[in-house]
Amino acid sequence: MSLRNDLRGLGRALRLTARRLRVQALAWILPLWLCTASFAPAYQDAYFADAGVAAANNPVVEALRASPGTRLLYGELPDPGTIGQLVQWEGATYLLVCTALMAVLLTCRLLRADEDEGLAELLRDVGTGRWVPFLAPVLVIWAAVAVLAVLVGGTLAAEAQEIESLPVSGGWALAGVTAVVGWGFTGLAAVICQLARSAAGARPLALATIGAAFVLRVAADQWEVTWLRWLTPLGWRDLVAPYTDDGPMPLAVCAAICVALVAIAGALYTRREYGTGYLPDRSTSARRWHVHGYADLLGRLSVRTLMAWAVAVACFAALFGSMTEGILDMMRDERIAEYVNMLVQAGADMMEQFMSLMTVMMVLLIAVAATQQAGRLAADEDAGLVEAEAVVGVPRRHLFLMQAASAAAVGTILLVLCGAVLAAVTATQVTKDHAVARAFVFTVSQLPGLLAAIGIALAVVGVAPRRFGIVWAVIAWSAFARLLGGMMDLPTWAQDLSVLGHYLDVVGDPDWIPLAVQAAVGVAGTAVGLVAYRRRDLGGAG
Repeated sequence: MSLRNDLRGLGRALRLTARRLRVQALAWILPLWLCTASFAPAYQDAYFADAGVAAANNPVVEALRASPGTRLLYGELPDPGTIGQLVQWEGATYLLVCTALMAVLLTCRLLRADEDEGLAELLRDVGTGRWVPFLAPVLVIWAAVAVLAVLVGGTLAAEAQEIESLPVSGGWALAGVTAVVGWGFTGLAAVICQLARSAAGARPLALATIGAAFVLRVAADQWEVTWLRWLTPLGWRDLVAPYTDDGPMPLAVCAAICVALVAIAGALYTRREYGTGYLPDRSTSARRWHVHGYADLLGRLSVRTLMAWAVAVACFAALFGSMTEGILDMMRDERIAEYVNMLVQAGADMMEQFMSLMTVMMVLLIAVAATQQAGRLAADEDAGLVEAEAVVGVPRRHLFLMQAASAAAVGTILLVLCGAVLAAVTATQVTKDHAVARAFVFTVSQLPGLLAAIGIALAVVGVAPRRFGIVWAVIAWSAFARLLGGMMDLPTWAQDLSVLGHYLDVVGDPDWIPLAVQAAVGVAGTAVGLVAYRRRDLGGAG
């Protein structure tokens, strides 16, 4: 009877939570599913068009296996290197990391932010059982991960009918890995949500677990220590080995670990006082801040986030820069050259193609950081902080322009840092064809595109702050158009309709028109947002 009381209202809470989560979940699931569906056909066309299904002695596969950079990023490529093994090796790396991000961010939002905002307390006040505020978010997120896994497995199974070296069992094994990785990070995030004292404290810690999991997976590969893979969800793929062993027992053990993590989180949940956590409270300090105006306050509040992004950007820039020589060697193969020509302009030389692809991925990360900073004004408004600032006499125009300047400063600092690190590491790999100068200039000259993204974000903040998802849709489209547009045969104008990938080259005559258009979009978006922000009611725009 006690258990029944503890679970009272769970069904309705599950339906309510699923309804709230449907847009965010679909925004993650659909792009990941579509990208996964493109992996196997792309590998077949690029690497195996002339070699049939046999991977032995395939020069492309051997080049991928021999590259230290690709081994670091993706792990060891299993023998003999079939299409299925390439899918689970390279493509699944991105799939699993993005699934981990989805699980962590959604868990922190539903499990801890709801408590901070009083929604969990409201749920208890209407008579639901004590376990419902904990179980409903976890089960709904597990269901979202399961939907993604089923779509991945079903798609790969369907493609197996056309691609001989893509067995059905391997597709469903990869689907199982996707599920347990998502469930595992949901469990880890649930534990962290109980330890931390707020969503703001839980989110960076939970995201740090993804980085730690990646480092453990790299260590397991480099030192060939199998037991280390059990400690990281990103290493579970190598234990199951889709398209090689398709091991069901490791999959079952990983699923049991996921259940154990949720059980640990549940035990912590029952012993934690509402609205608190187990970690020390570091939200306040005995030190006094001598703040000189709103700009100084905004800078001080943003410095930790900026430092975290700077570390991430520098690490990724160093990683990609260290792969320069190996990837350029692979691009000399005719098959890979044809594949790269599908992704970027075919008329460009090899160095320009490589730098274009690499810097687009780096600037994508920076665009997320800059637009997130611009959107902070909408989050502050939703939390009631803007009203408090306006009451003490800070003009709304000043609030808006300071946030715009802060976002532009974050983007500029990260671009310069990324370009400098990328150029410095590239210089240790290759210096011909202006590689070092291009690494820096290709990165920094994408500042107008970054300003365009910030301008669009500010326009949304001014007109309809609750529709900030439009900004993420713009960035997602830009990444898709630049990274996959050529493969999908998008027209050139559609690929150019992007805030990413427009840059200056140190070779030849520079093309300033795209950069001027992007800068104009940024200025226009900021102006529209400022006018709308000054005229509308706070919290009144949908």
